[in-house]
Amino acid sequence: MATPVILGVSAVAAAVLGRSMIKRGVFLGKGAVEQWAKGGFRAKMDRKEAIAILGLKDGPQLRSRLKDAHRQIMLANHPDRGGSPTGTVILVYGLLSLYRYRLFV
Repeated sequence: MATPVILGVSAVAAAVLGRSMIKRGVFLGKGAVEQWAKGGFRAKMDRKEAIAILGLKDGPQLRSRLKDAHRQIMLANHPDRGGSPTGTVILVYGLLSLYRYRLFV
């Protein structure tokens, strides 16, 4: 009779402890949770938001890292692997490609 209660309390305690450890960045590094973008996407995406979605920094190496960052995010968010729809990531890559070729002002 007491065993299910003990198991339940243990599970709740483990969940609370795990959540606090994730928030403090024990598993992913300090401040990893705060690096995630807060809120949703803007109605019209701009260059700054597109770069932030890919996790890149604006600078001279942006062009060389664009394709690799896009590929990594597409693989991580692939629907066959349980990820989310990839429409936003495709939009980001397209927008930054237009900037790359200076077709978008």
